[in-house]
Amino acid sequence: MAHIAQPFRLANLPKISSLNNYVQQTSYLQVADVLKPTSNTVTIGVSGSSISQYVINPTPKLVYNIPIPSTNVVTGCDVLPMSGGAELWAYALTANGKVHTLHAVLRRAEAPQEAAVDASEDEHFKQTLKGRAVRVRILSACKRIMVVLECGFIQTYDYQLQLLHSLDISYTNVGLVEYFTDSVGKDYMFVLCDIQDNKTCYKLFQLNHSAENLPITELNSVILEDFALGESKMVYQFGKLYRLVGSKMHVYSLPHFQLSHCVPLPFVRDGDQVSLQAISTNRLLLTCCNKIFLLDLLHNAVLYERELSNIKFFQLLRAAVIPGTTPGESNRTFAIGVSTKQGSNPSSALDVVTIAVGTGTLKDSLGKGFLSGDRRRTEALKPLFVTEDDDSPNIDFAAILAELTSRTTPKAFDSIFYKRLSPKKEYYTEHDRFINNSEFLAGILDHIFATFADEFPKALIYLLTHPLFPSSHTKGLLLKLKAHPRLFKQAVVTCPNLPLDELLHELFTVLNDELSLDLSLRVLQEFTKEDIKQGIRELSRVDLHNFLNFVIKDSPDVEERQKAKPQLFQLLSLVIDAVGLLALEGDVLHRLSAFIDSQVAVADQLVELLYLLENSSTKKGKHLNSVTRLDEAPAAATIPLYSVEYLDS
Repeated sequence: MAHIAQPFRLANLPKISSLNNYVQQTSYLQVADVLKPTSNTVTIGVSGSSISQYVINPTPKLVYNIPIPSTNVVTGCDVLPMSGGAELWAYALTANGKVHTLHAVLRRAEAPQEAAVDASEDEHFKQTLKGRAVRVRILSACKRIMVVLECGFIQTYDYQLQLLHSLDISYTNVGLVEYFTDSVGKDYMFVLCDIQDNKTCYKLFQLNHSAENLPITELNSVILEDFALGESKMVYQFGKLYRLVGSKMHVYSLPHFQLSHCVPLPFVRDGDQVSLQAISTNRLLLTCCNKIFLLDLLHNAVLYERELSNIKFFQLLRAAVIPGTTPGESNRTFAIGVSTKQGSNPSSALDVVTIAVGTGTLKDSLGKGFLSGDRRRTEALKPLFVTEDDDSPNIDFAAILAELTSRTTPKAFDSIFYKRLSPKKEYYTEHDRFINNSEFLAGILDHIFATFADEFPKALIYLLTHPLFPSSHTKGLLLKLKAHPRLFKQAVVTCPNLPLDELLHELFTVLNDELSLDLSLRVLQEFTKEDIKQGIRELSRVDLHNFLNFVIKDSPDVEERQKAKPQLFQLLSLVIDAVGLLALEGDVLHRLSAFIDSQVAVADQLVELLYLLENSSTKKGKHLNSVTRLDEAPAAATIPLYSVEYLDS
């Protein structure tokens, strides 16, 4: 199941204004492109500070550090693991926007991994560049370092930074450089160069690893019209380039750079601070201010969404991509991002967020699709054959909504609602399938919660049973209805898409046994065991006293509770699994232990009674079989003897 975990802290960033400015901080932080889902180290170039390597698990810690001057900006960074545990580091710096240099450091193999190590004793190489580096890449197959400069040069160096080859691509303002490998193992690179008048040049190159050939060969060059590189946020993965412009995601197919389709994103607004990273096939991680979205761009669905309420902005730097065409069993990966807190003392930090991308099938996206504003209108199903008996209502939802929103008393609201919509019951039935406009239902709910505070109209009970109850109105719904027990119970039992965290919060705080039973059954029916345990772990505070009182309490007069005892025990085991026994207080542990002992004693008694019953039945059966009734004739006497007669011919 798709999931985004709460980010955890990797390291705090220095108190530098450029690093705490969310508008430009992503260009001042460069993550080496060596991340894999199984990686436990991450190398990050922090402008004005250092090139640093951190261990992620079990505890984030700095293990290697190359300091750089405070006036230098890191523009590219890459790391190559070598034999014997050594590593080759290559990074590019720009000093005061004028002096551009390329650096290579051979990290010693004997450097311990457990403690932070200074790089002063390692072998350093340095080379001056003609312009600002856009991308630095170490090519292990041919033992070269390739650097793409913003001024339009592609330069190749050996590991000691001796220039081997330089290619002028005839265009400046290089904005994007990406590498990829085709199905037969050939390596390619493409660059995008910004041209005036909203034009962009796309160039495709093949990388040659043989020493006899040129290191790079140009294969294709195309001028793209209406393609403003400066206004686009782009990421490449598995033969597709994702380009976000405003609130629209354009998907291009490579190597021919053909526009495949365009996906409008209704949750992205103009002016929002957005970042994106591809993490798997058709899976994209997108951040919008302090929200993280896991998107399926094949089925246009939001697989998971998480809001980080403790920060102002969260921006992605790099993600570990799951290899292959489908996630399969290895569906977990992680991404590196930078979080920013605003205020009188702004601060930024590097965070790690783990992601489960799902199964990669349509099942992940069912019920989670998003529609643009001009495609949200739904239509009722039309009958295949029209007969004279057909009486399909033709509802003008806009007119009914306008009439309902003009009513300010519950009685007047109910009168119009039941008169114009004519539902058969006070709850949703199959005869009400024509009420299928989600915008109409959302408008009614907005008016109800904005107008009625002390007394809600009866129509709200009907809406709480409707299967198309808008998911946008389920957040905070239980809190709004807590003062109205009838509506609260109705929402718990029938309202779809209730958030797990709110259901668990009510389960651990409510004092009513009937509501506790309804909440317990709803949680078990709606969510998987892993989701329930994860939801409990994410609660800020878990007080088990009320829930344990409810489960332990012996109420033989409540038939429903007796029937639901197996489910309650299952939920209790999930709760204990999630919080752990060490997190429970002494009195809670004592009561829980006593309850388990009593249940074990009852189980032992039942097993003993069952054994006695089976033993008694077995002996009784043998006794009955050994007794012969007096009036019962022998079996041989009742069966006639077999005889053979011959006919004379």
